[in-house]
Amino acid sequence: MTVSVANKMIQNRAGLTDLGRLALAFIDGGSEWLDWAISNAGPRYDFPDESTLVEQVQQGLHATRLALLPNLKLMVSPVKLMTLGVDSLRTLADAESGETSATVSAQVKRILADHTLLTQDDFAASASFLAGLGVSGAPVFQFMGFDEQLAVQELLYRKESQGTANPELQKEAAAFAVEQARTVQEFADYYQFYLIYVNRLGSLTATPDDRKKRAGGALDTILPQLFGFLECPQVPPLAAPAEVAHAVSNWQKRGRPVGFARLSDGALQIVRDTAFRDETGDAVRVLVAGYLAGAQALLSATPPQRGIMGQDGASCLFPVFGKGIQAEIQMGAAGVISLRCFRPDPPATATTATTATTATTAATAAA
Repeated sequence: MTVSVANKMIQNRAGLTDLGRLALAFIDGGSEWLDWAISNAGPRYDFPDESTLVEQVQQGLHATRLALLPNLKLMVSPVKLMTLGVDSLRTLADAESGETSATVSAQVKRILADHTLLTQDDFAASASFLAGLGVSGAPVFQFMGFDEQLAVQELLYRKESQGTANPELQKEAAAFAVEQARTVQEFADYYQFYLIYVNRLGSLTATPDDRKKRAGGALDTILPQLFGFLECPQVPPLAAPAEVAHAVSNWQKRGRPVGFARLSDGALQIVRDTAFRDETGDAVRVLVAGYLAGAQALLSATPPQRGIMGQDGASCLFPVFGKGIQAEIQMGAAGVISLRCFRPDPPATATTATTATTATTAATAAA
């Protein structure tokens, strides 16, 4: 026998749990690979857990984290699928195999919504959104992978993106963001930055040129204050929540704050999560430093414990709640841990359910 999971020899497919077996079956060739590896007298494959097994089989066979479920028009990591539970996976398997009953279709729709899984149809709506803003042909959108499409798609659900019913203002924001951004993720940040800032200043009655000038000035003021806050702790891919908490703690013990993933995200957080209006000089430095200090204090007092895994099976969002305040930290696909927000905690947010992740550090199969 040449395959083991958590030091248990796997003699056939039944040696996996129902969850692991179902997730593996969503990988094209996954179950067949397991049969081959079990019967093969050559290399030995040892995995610390089933999450690592399905992740490495997916990557090994297809050189991508995302498995394709063509009937569902869904690309998703098998590791993410394992967080859905056995019943949900069986329902998705029925739908993927061709079951089209009203009951199954309704269940699939609910599962996708509950776990924020986006399909080809969702991403088509993102393309229409950009077209409606008049920026779909901008050079920044010439390469749109999963992360880039996700960044645009999330704008459709953010109140700061859709809070105003003024289509012309949204087009202004898009034009401003295209001018400022060098990546799609930056476009999403600057688009929100513009809408939030001009609404806060009550600039809706000003001219478009005035709004653009004021937003650009605010950005020029904030960005230089963020250069010292771009360093972040890092963990191996598929790190467990305890590893994330340990990395954050060690980072802070060295006197280093958990910073921003990118400049544009930091600027968005400052204008969204603080009272910034038109401060300059020392006032901006104090505001930015206070924002980071408050977030670090909360993370020190309340280590992240539970996370919501992304569709890619590698990124994870960790909400952290204190008394009347909340923060979010993001573990990116490469294991970089960054600050996503720090703000007062509204009552509705405090009850938001989170899903514990069981992913652990990926292990390399030993020959």
